[in-house]
Amino acid sequence: MTVRITIVSDAAPRRISVEGRLTGAEVGELDQAVGSDSSAVCLELQNLRSADTAGLAALRRLHAEGARLHAVPPHIAWRIEAEEE
Repeated sequence: MTVRITIVSDAAPRRISVEGRLTGAEVGELDQAVGSDSSAVCLELQNLRSADTAGLAALRRLHAEGARLHAVPPHIAWRIEAEEE
């Protein structure tokens, strides 16, 4: 398994834990867990080890749509921010 996506809490904001390595193959699963309202979601990323280009693009898109990114590892935060500028 490359990534584990777990809905930690359905209460607002919906908390979703993303652990492991997020690749393009799992972006659809992440989108499904997030649902139609990204602004009502907090993605807990403290155990996210890496993300490929498609995974980073998905995190950027969800953040732009209003999702909160919590406990983002520094090496991933840097890559997300570098592309947003």
